[in-house]
Amino acid sequence: MKLLSVKQLLFFLLTLSWQSVLSQDSVFVSLDAAIDLALKKNTTIIISNDEVSASKFSLKEANANFLPKLYLSSGYNRNIDRQVIFLSEGFGTANSTTKLGSDNEFRSSLNLSLPIYSNYNFANKKLAETQYDFQNEAARGVRHSIINATKKAYFNYLIVQEIVKVQESRLKNADQFLEDIQKRLRMGTLTEFDVSSAKVQVAFAKSNLLEAQSNRLPAANALKLLLGLDFSAVIKLTEPITLREDEIIVEDVTAQLIQKNSQLKQLELTVDLNENRLQLAKSAYYPTIEAVGNYNYQAQANNFKFSEYDWVQTSLVGLQLQIPIFNGTVTKNKVQQLKFGKKIAEEEKEYVTKQTTMRLIELVAQLEFARQKVEVQQENMTLTAEALKLAKKRYELGVGTILEVNDSELAYTQSRLNWLQSVLSYISTNYDYQLLIGKD
Repeated sequence: MKLLSVKQLLFFLLTLSWQSVLSQDSVFVSLDAAIDLALKKNTTIIISNDEVSASKFSLKEANANFLPKLYLSSGYNRNIDRQVIFLSEGFGTANSTTKLGSDNEFRSSLNLSLPIYSNYNFANKKLAETQYDFQNEAARGVRHSIINATKKAYFNYLIVQEIVKVQESRLKNADQFLEDIQKRLRMGTLTEFDVSSAKVQVAFAKSNLLEAQSNRLPAANALKLLLGLDFSAVIKLTEPITLREDEIIVEDVTAQLIQKNSQLKQLELTVDLNENRLQLAKSAYYPTIEAVGNYNYQAQANNFKFSEYDWVQTSLVGLQLQIPIFNGTVTKNKVQQLKFGKKIAEEEKEYVTKQTTMRLIELVAQLEFARQKVEVQQENMTLTAEALKLAKKRYELGVGTILEVNDSELAYTQSRLNWLQSVLSYISTNYDYQLLIGKD
């Protein structure tokens, strides 16, 4: 009775678990749909787009420095001890002082300024434009990287699922083979050794299946994270495990590498950014000219009878010239720092360009090697499948042994797994190649 209760409980839990899986919405995803999802929902891409938007407003801020600025200010002062003026004997008094103003002072002013010439504004605008171009290029690089990671994660999960199917098929065949051997043992045509050997194969198949299944969840979560999906979502991949025609053709694009590779383009813009920062620092050497205007509306009195106040209006317009003469060598030292910053950026660009060119040559060679490996593993899988059929046929006819069948089964399974790994290796290398050449 106790055993029956445990079985009923296990059956109940398995039923609930299965219903829970069925209740989850399955997301059927092709490779193109996965890329579209990643471009829309991936967190890294969203952040890079926000950084582009921020740099766009930074550019608008730089352009706004050329516009006039208008300020309105108002104030009230209570003159506790009023200002004085000293009068000498020449004014008919004997060195006396006279108080100025009244106890209460009210003032409103309108100030206008318009930059006529400012080298700083021009250099700052150029820097903001380059920064905007850099953020756009960085966002393009992020998109390429996420597309690359999404494609690799998609096929990695697809092949992990296929490996599970291969191991499940092997376990099923091992179970069926064990049942057949047990029947023959009861008929007296086989020995206990044959049964033991078959059980060992079943145990191996179960172990390999568990190992394959343990890789399924990490692969699925990696893909969900890139696609911006909830971890509870059930993904159904619809892409077949094949090599596309555009994935087999490799073009020689070494000459176009600098123009399309996002990393190299960003390094080129980094050199421009350092040059613009250098020019911005040098702008401190240049004078500035500014048009100014001022309008005041003010009154003073010893009481708060506003209706009796005598309000006075004053105004002016003019030009202001400011010429830097000496600032303690601050500008000079800052310019020297930025010169070294630009030199470092140029050296880094040159080094990474050589590194990327060498990486391209390596990837082209690896692609050719991986393509040949796929072909060899495909041929090997065909041969081992035929050998397995022959071994089973020989065993059924009584001229083969169980060891031959086991060896053939293992060889076929391993060749199938090797083919899957070679396909994944080629696909991953090809996507790294596409990322390197900046393919959109």
